Amino acid sequence: MTEQNRKYVMKEIGKLLSEIWRVKGLAEQEYGLEHPITKKLGSMHADVQTLLQQNS
Repeated sequence: MTEQNRKYVMKEIGKLLSEIWRVKGLAEQEYGLEHPITKKLGSMHADVQTLLQQNS
């Protein structure tokens, strides 16, 4: 993967993280902290962060 492609991918992953966090906040407001959707969004966010750290 070229450096340009790598930067693009990292930028898009950052956008994805932001969007997951935003939707998670909305889900918390709508359903509460213990709802399966809210928990899944939280674990998705953590998984993406872990992948980013592994690739750094």
